[in-house]
Amino acid sequence: MAGWAHQVTMDWLVLSLTGSAAALGGMIGVQIAPYLILSLVGGAVADRFNKRNFLMLVCGLNSVFAFTLFILFHREVLTYSFLIVASLVISSINAMEAPVRASLSVEVVKKENLANAMGLNSMTFNVGRLLGTLTAGFLIAHFDNGAPWLVFGFLYAGLGIFLLLLRSNEIEIDRQSELKPGKLLDAANYLRQRPALVRTMILTSLIWGSGMQFGLTSSLMVKKVFELDAEYLGYIGMTISLGCIIGAGVASRWAVPGHLPHISTMLKSGVGVAIFWILSGTMSSFWWYAITAGIASVFHLTFMVTSNSLVIASVPAYFRGRIYGIYLFIFWIGSTIGNPIIGKIAQIFSVRTAVISGGVWTLLICSILYLRERSKSKLS
Repeated sequence: MAGWAHQVTMDWLVLSLTGSAAALGGMIGVQIAPYLILSLVGGAVADRFNKRNFLMLVCGLNSVFAFTLFILFHREVLTYSFLIVASLVISSINAMEAPVRASLSVEVVKKENLANAMGLNSMTFNVGRLLGTLTAGFLIAHFDNGAPWLVFGFLYAGLGIFLLLLRSNEIEIDRQSELKPGKLLDAANYLRQRPALVRTMILTSLIWGSGMQFGLTSSLMVKKVFELDAEYLGYIGMTISLGCIIGAGVASRWAVPGHLPHISTMLKSGVGVAIFWILSGTMSSFWWYAITAGIASVFHLTFMVTSNSLVIASVPAYFRGRIYGIYLFIFWIGSTIGNPIIGKIAQIFSVRTAVISGGVWTLLICSILYLRERSKSKLS
């Protein structure tokens, strides 16, 4: 919740200071860039050091940054250049935190409940996205652009205290982890022997980079196609977040004890998201677009929950952090390459063409791979 609110607050302040879409694009690029490299570092940290203590350190640093930004905002000394540097530092910290948090969230549940836990984790993540965005907007509208940083500085501090209460001695960890230092080369060699796992990572990156992160395409549809103001971007954000919450709930219901994630579930979800993705690009009414995009988000979340579960559930505990770090690295490469392509298609042809082409690409890939999986299962 605090992370999403911070992003909204930072982006809104950039627009208020500069009024430039290019400046906002530069800020988003700075926020993404650290994930390409430092997620690998975070994976090594997860396998080498105490995860709870590292996450407490991250909460403390984020809390200090939030309070600092609140103070500097009210002293009217914040500049675009300073925000760029602050975003780079904060994103670097959070890029290393992601694999550590993912690894710890797996260790606190039993393996037979892993897929269920992943679904519930995604649900809380998207509830946080919804509440964080709405809360930041409310605080900015009723107070000022610095108010969210004060509130979420306390939230980060509270999360650090919550982690302190975690009884880490009761967590069952594979004791082989004590014999395996966090070397990325070992994780790379492990993946080299498991091409199916690498294909799952690459598939997720390809689909995500095609425009499945609806923030980019929705902004284009609202502004360029329907010619509406930012208020409607908030409405579409709510329907997408609601769809993600429902999708995460569905995924957790599928994940009964003893159930392990399967690639076929991921591919069927990909087909579902593609169909409604394509439909959303053809809608002539904003509200029908919002509804179809929300339904697409249901399948989007079942796709992502299954992908994350496949990556985390299939690796030993002593490799989990590094493997997840590599997964995030591949994942963000898809976003870094795909976003400019989607934007270029929208510029050269039309926004609807960009949206529909991403859905068609996803439908083709997932349909072909699903049919291939079915033929393999029949032969076996």
